[in-house]
Amino acid sequence: MIFIDLFGNPPSQELIDEGTKLTKQLMGLPPGKRNDFIDKHDNYWGKLKAHYAGLSHNKCWYTEAREKASHYHMDHFRPKKSVTALNPKEVSDIKTTNSGEAYWWLVFDWKNYRLSASIPNTSKGSYFPLKDGTYAIKQGEDPSREWCGLLDPTDEYDVSLIAFGIDGKVCPSCADADCWDAIRVYLSVKVFNLDEISLVDARKEIQKSCKTKIELIKNAQREYAETHSLVFRDMLKKNIKELRDMTKPTAEFSAVARNYIRNDTEEFIRNIAC
Repeated sequence: MIFIDLFGNPPSQELIDEGTKLTKQLMGLPPGKRNDFIDKHDNYWGKLKAHYAGLSHNKCWYTEAREKASHYHMDHFRPKKSVTALNPKEVSDIKTTNSGEAYWWLVFDWKNYRLSASIPNTSKGSYFPLKDGTYAIKQGEDPSREWCGLLDPTDEYDVSLIAFGIDGKVCPSCADADCWDAIRVYLSVKVFNLDEISLVDARKEIQKSCKTKIELIKNAQREYAETHSLVFRDMLKKNIKELRDMTKPTAEFSAVARNYIRNDTEEFIRNIAC
């Protein structure tokens, strides 16, 4: 997961206005007719997909993976038709609460969409856990008031809470494993299925590539320091560039590469991820 500056890069005003118009029409309907209206106009969020994909360099906002065998989904971050309660037994006995109704008034709100690959979107479904004992917003209230249990890729702080183990699995970056932010990481892993085997294997491959590059850099650095040979200087520059390229927003699993590099014992290696 990397930060996506959605709010600083909104879609076209024409599409925003279309969503606003649809929302006003939806507001005027009785509850029994809302879902039919939503289904009738479900092509709206498809019109936004190209813009959202461009913001992430065609990577899933939750996993940083690129879809190769299926289409991206436009996930309604706050569910549009219903909200399903999490079973504590499925999330390490973490107790959560949730809204008693769907966030139907946000169905056509461009700020409520996240570009998602099939694995996290299918796994998430209509889950939207909140901190146990806290308040779910109602129509017209500020979404930031909620104690959201899921990490949001449009929130730079949320993205900073994720780290990756050598086993390729997602883990909290905070030291206190029992704090609310760490719990949000655990909930996100479960709800988005972030530790699905293909994702774990892909992260381990990225870590393996980083390890190889780092070893080449360290060897070349030692040789260059001793010989001042242009051959080793060029080798050093080449491998540093290739390692740095793995951390760029355009690279798949760039957050995994940065996390691995930042954990190296050598400061000059850690600086490559900056």
